[in-house]
Amino acid sequence: MENENFQNNFDAPSTNGTNGLAIGSLVVGIISIVISCCSPIIGIICGIVGIVLAVCANKKGATGMAKAGMICSIVGIVVAIVMWVLAVIGIGVLNNLDLQNSLQ
Repeated sequence: MENENFQNNFDAPSTNGTNGLAIGSLVVGIISIVISCCSPIIGIICGIVGIVLAVCANKKGATGMAKAGMICSIVGIVVAIVMWVLAVIGIGVLNNLDLQNSLQ
């Protein structure tokens, strides 16, 4: 009798858990933000992958975490583009300084 009560107290696992695509989108989006500071190309690639995962998760009905993944991925892409532009400007300034020093 005690065995029956013990077994009946447990419920079946819930099936309304989070979508794996939404979690993946959020993780890749966060990685995109972090990596964008060091390697903009990899940051942009991670951002694109995060956006694709977020869109797929939205189609399956997981909206909350997928939206967060989409936002993180977009922020990662923007940070990567800004870092890329700053690197190009920095290289241009350094080249200009070297040219001016060689002319003097």
